[in-house]
This record gives sequence, structure tokens and C-alpha cells, in this order.
Amino acid sequence: MYMVVILILVSILAVIGTLYNKRTNNKVGFVLGALFTIPLVGVTLLAIYDAVIGIQ
Repeated sequence: MYMVVILILVSILAVIGTLYNKRTNNKVGFVLGALFTIPLVGVTLLAIYDAVIGIQ
């Protein structure tokens, strides 16, 4: 369960960083951040689903 909490925190920080890059017009940083953030959020959602419901 502690890994899910860490994934949630890292996902929040990744989204904040990506939005910061967009706000400061850093196109390369925004694209690279989005490429990192999208799969990370997907893995986080899968981990939350596994922790709450369970994958059988």
C-alpha cells in the first residue's frame, strides 16, 4: 500500500511540473513531461484499482 501512496505523490508532482512547463511556454519540457506523466498516471490508476478492488 505504501507504494501506491508514493505513486500518487509522484503523479501529482509530474502533473504540476508538466503544467508549469506549459505555463512558462517551455515546449520541449512540456512534451517530455507529458510523455512521462501520461504513462505514470496510467500506472498509478492501475495500482489504485489493484489496491482497492484487486486484479485476479
